[in-house]
Amino acid sequence: MKLFLLLSLLCISGISSGQETSKYHEEDVSFWNKTDSVQLHGTLTIPTIGKKFPVVLLITGSGPQDRNETILGHKPFKAIAEYLGDRGFAVLRYDDRGGGKMNKVFANATIDNFIKDASAGVDFLKTRTEINPKRIGLLGHSEGGSVAPAVATQRKDIAFVVLMAAPGVKHMELMKQQNRDLFRGMKLDSTAIETYVNDYYEDVFSGFGKGLDSTQQSQLISAKLDLLREKLSEKQLFNFMIPAKDKEAPYIRQVYQTSHGKWFQQFINFDPSVYLEQLTVPTLAVNGTKDVQVNADLNLRGIEKSLKKAGNKNYKIVKLEGLNHLMLAAKTGLPQEYATIKGDIDPAFLETVYHWLHGIYP
Repeated sequence: MKLFLLLSLLCISGISSGQETSKYHEEDVSFWNKTDSVQLHGTLTIPTIGKKFPVVLLITGSGPQDRNETILGHKPFKAIAEYLGDRGFAVLRYDDRGGGKMNKVFANATIDNFIKDASAGVDFLKTRTEINPKRIGLLGHSEGGSVAPAVATQRKDIAFVVLMAAPGVKHMELMKQQNRDLFRGMKLDSTAIETYVNDYYEDVFSGFGKGLDSTQQSQLISAKLDLLREKLSEKQLFNFMIPAKDKEAPYIRQVYQTSHGKWFQQFINFDPSVYLEQLTVPTLAVNGTKDVQVNADLNLRGIEKSLKKAGNKNYKIVKLEGLNHLMLAAKTGLPQEYATIKGDIDPAFLETVYHWLHGIYP
């Protein structure tokens, strides 16, 4: 899951699968996004007791993820599938384009393509006799939380949506807040952070959103670096990793190479409220208070505002204390901490999702 701070949108603590007592079986499956002529590969988890199961389709965050959404050893989607599979819910998780068995890199794929991929997964689930076609729902994590409402509002057969650390505001606003929270976590000066975010980050990455060519974008980055050099001290420039004027060329090339292209252009311009304001199916939104990538207060507030505007009568907003963007118990929430945390996903998240689903489908 590509972190876009270039960090972006990304799962998890202390759950073991308990294979000896599992009440599900798993099947490797494939399905086609016929619109884009892309075959996707995944795992369908099916309970062994009962029939016509409700099902949850899992949608990963940004970057080429495998079906387990493996992040620094954590496998949140595997943990979710096993937990819900043991409790009567089928789960489909699949490799992203460029992740897992999808070994080709789809450099020009955008959110629009990911929406089609997820929708193709829904079509596949409707062909399975074990699945109740009237109880197909979506769980989207991070950028997947922008994809899920889009799929749900473009179709009439989605029964529910779970938003896991999902954006609730325009992605540009999300990324500005992400930068604030990341730098605050590093104990940088708050005034300097606002200067960096408002005078550099917003203008530079809005340029990528406008599709400026390499010359125009490079000139824009250079001009904004000059502005930072005027406003910040040498120590502050060092903290933000801003190079000296005579050494800025490699820096500009790196920023351009990591941020230009169709995916980022659409990502930074994306406004999830366009779809959230049409989302009327039962919806659960869960964020952690230690999330420095998708700020809980900002985004849950945005999600709730949009759902109210949609006239959604069945939604729940949950803020889980002490959990980070990966739904892991954390001290700081910073990405540097992810690899030091053990487990796949925190029990509080799994229990929250299950109890909400059980309330819909007892």
